[in-house]
Amino acid sequence: MNSSVFSFFSDFVFLLLLFIQIPSSLSNDDLFTACKKEFVCGNISAGFPFWGPGRPSACGNPELELKCENNITTMKSNQVAYRVLEIQHEFKILRIAREDYLAGLCPPQFANSTFNRKVFEPVEGNRNFTFIYGCEDAPTTIPRPISFNCKIKDVDGQSGYIKEGENGPGKLCTGSVFVPVSITDFPPDWNMSSLEEQLKKGFEVRWKFDNECWKCSTSSGVCGFDNVANQSTCYSPGMHSPPEISL
Repeated sequence: MNSSVFSFFSDFVFLLLLFIQIPSSLSNDDLFTACKKEFVCGNISAGFPFWGPGRPSACGNPELELKCENNITTMKSNQVAYRVLEIQHEFKILRIAREDYLAGLCPPQFANSTFNRKVFEPVEGNRNFTFIYGCEDAPTTIPRPISFNCKIKDVDGQSGYIKEGENGPGKLCTGSVFVPVSITDFPPDWNMSSLEEQLKKGFEVRWKFDNECWKCSTSSGVCGFDNVANQSTCYSPGMHSPPEISL
């Protein structure tokens, strides 16, 4: 190979590696600065493990994205949309309400409120209800059923029933939805109206404690999330990871 060509090629590779390293070096400081900022929307503020406007995805768990519209905070879990009513960071508690039940008991989608056990853990103080839809007649398994009517698949007047606990629709009904309800201030002699009010008040879920993140915070770092390794990570100012280069 001609020496001048080899020299040009060597200089090109050196400059290429230099330009690759510069943004990689800056990225840690950028993420440290970005992840120090909190998500703020209306009266809701949140840091790790959440991310959203003002906090890039590298600042939080992929399943804990927050969105903000008209000062209202929302999130999704297993394709179900929730309104975030309160975040208690000291107890790692979220109070959320299903968006589709804020306007009544006839939701546009029929999906249970279920949560990833790797991200969330059970919270005491919730009462479980099942809303059963599209029934030909009252299910015999429901004592003293409370009924309501819904338009399902453009068909008016289909009967629905409410049952406490987690249940399936049975043979006489087309579908069911399981939803937790907070028992705080829940009336002992509840009816459909009081249940609808409780749905608006939401229920609580707890996100799991991250020991590595605690260690990061105590060492003046900022917690983030490595989406490649699928685990939390720590961003510290002035500490740069070597660039990953594929040759």
